[in-house]
Amino acid sequence: MNFKDKVFLITGSTSGIGQGIAKALLEEGAKVVINYAHNEEKAEETRRLFKQYEDKTLFIKADISDEKSVIDMYKKIEKRFNKLDGLVNNAVYDKIFSIEDLQIEEFRKELDVNVVARWMCIKYAIPLLKKSSMPRIVNIASRLGIKPIKDSVAYCTSEAATIMLTQCCALELTKKYNIKTNTVSPSMTLTPFAKRSYTEDEIKQTSTKNPSGRLGEIEDTVNAVLFLLSEKADYINGENLNVNGGILLV
Repeated sequence: MNFKDKVFLITGSTSGIGQGIAKALLEEGAKVVINYAHNEEKAEETRRLFKQYEDKTLFIKADISDEKSVIDMYKKIEKRFNKLDGLVNNAVYDKIFSIEDLQIEEFRKELDVNVVARWMCIKYAIPLLKKSSMPRIVNIASRLGIKPIKDSVAYCTSEAATIMLTQCCALELTKKYNIKTNTVSPSMTLTPFAKRSYTEDEIKQTSTKNPSGRLGEIEDTVNAVLFLLSEKADYINGENLNVNGGILLV
């Protein structure tokens, strides 16, 4: 897969899966825009991690649920790189609430970050993506977009909406601009956040339920995303690629 000198924006990319995608693209010779919302400590850690690639990275602090921030982010990308070859909508927000306990403000926040923000990032990326010979969009959703669980109504709803957002973009943007759009939907992945949030026993119990006998690693999702961003996936469009070891089968 040839990513040399191609330009990619990864939202929410100072930790976990987003950081893993950014790292893999940089290792393949790409130029990467690192987006984060507010955590300066994580941003500084990522700067140190990517120090050898500082000439190929652009760090942008931007709340992608705010339209002005999104517009300003793309102005900075245009000024630095003057094009965009791919957008990975990775940033996500999730809190656990039952249907009865969920407050309207919380529901709206999850929809703002997980749906509206992704749509805005796509909308304002189009002028720069049109300059690419192989433009790509990958939305990171979740297996919970097609298989709900209790106490997660806002997150499940927003991830289902993301899958439909992908399909609408694939239908409309490919004919107009040859922009291919796909979704990658991981199951529970062993990110640093997940490792802090679950006990070893909980992780082990969840692993045993999976036909593959383990939970997802960051690299599992990274590999799927890089494939969809590459020339090898040129005839894949509007799909939802589940990366879950077979958990949807049980």
